[in-house]
Amino acid sequence: MKKITLLTALFLLHLTAFAQERVVRIDFESGSFLNNPQIPYDEPFSIVGEAGNEIEFVKVNIAYEGKKYSLHSYEWNRIEKNDSEKFNIVVPAVLRSNTKYDFEIITYTLLSQAQKQELLQNVENRVRFLLESNLYYDGKNVQVNKPKKVYEQLQQLVKQSLYYHESKNLIPVQAPSSLVLQELNNQGDFKFSRFFKKGTRVEKDEIANGLITEKIDHLVGLVLSELAPFINSEVVQHYRKVTVKSVKTDREPFSLPVNFGMYAWDKSVNVNETSVNNVDFTPGVGLTIPFSSRSRLASQSRLLDSFGFSAGILLKPVVDNLGNEFVTPGVNLPVYAGLGFRIFKVVRLNAGVLILGEKGNQDFDKITLIPTVGLAFELNVWMGIKN
Repeated sequence: MKKITLLTALFLLHLTAFAQERVVRIDFESGSFLNNPQIPYDEPFSIVGEAGNEIEFVKVNIAYEGKKYSLHSYEWNRIEKNDSEKFNIVVPAVLRSNTKYDFEIITYTLLSQAQKQELLQNVENRVRFLLESNLYYDGKNVQVNKPKKVYEQLQQLVKQSLYYHESKNLIPVQAPSSLVLQELNNQGDFKFSRFFKKGTRVEKDEIANGLITEKIDHLVGLVLSELAPFINSEVVQHYRKVTVKSVKTDREPFSLPVNFGMYAWDKSVNVNETSVNNVDFTPGVGLTIPFSSRSRLASQSRLLDSFGFSAGILLKPVVDNLGNEFVTPGVNLPVYAGLGFRIFKVVRLNAGVLILGEKGNQDFDKITLIPTVGLAFELNVWMGIKN
């Protein structure tokens, strides 16, 4: 009984020690992870740091080393009853092995009602200035200078104005909406002739200026109403940012992806000067050499990953309609090569070519290439060594 208790205690101690190795601590003063640890790629880990009582929200952005776009973002959001001075953000197993990443850790403080009103007033002033610069009277009508471009500028302006702000309630900024673009486009369809039929040039200018002011007030009010859900939430503002660069993940045991699946091919033959096709499927086995991909698509896609070069053999010869068998000279089975993506982590879709010559003929000058598409089940096989 004592022996079992001792083994259990040692096992629990081992688990505790292992769990501690999976915690990464951020030091805001030095702007680094303490002890410069490597981080895991195949299991979740925690980023832990100091957060005074004034800190309400913490965000972690992860990017490839030297890249500006974020691959993953995770948040810590203080709840009302939490008065601790530490934050803990769990990063799931989404990173690649033996790869360097940049980590951006941002802390946020809560805005008061007065600060939110000041923020909203700043956005209103900037939106109004932009619209005043793009609505004008051309002597006949009130025009909007390129409505779609103005709309895109409004989108960028709102994004920049709120760049350093987040909602603790996770309410997104949804302004300006397509309704604003519609209102900008409708301006060109409005008939102003009835306003300008009579009166002097000065009177027409006054009427036009009044219409412009009315239109701008309407558009500004529309944008502000779309911002209301965000502004009325618990808005937090950027307080401090630390960027930890070139953090390396653990190495994984060296392995090669081995795949087994079916490969489609079409071997045509001329019969009486007519091309006759023979479409069939043949099982095949092969290996894949993954390419090092740092694209955002491959990193964020839950469907496609691991773009690579595959090569292998079909387990039976390719046969045309005349019964002739074709293999790769020197191998005595058809050899294929191709490029493809892995789907759902276990299935590889390849597109490539078969290298064929008539069976029994070792003349390499008569080799032909025919296209093939394969769908194969893929597993990583450990080779017993480290990278």
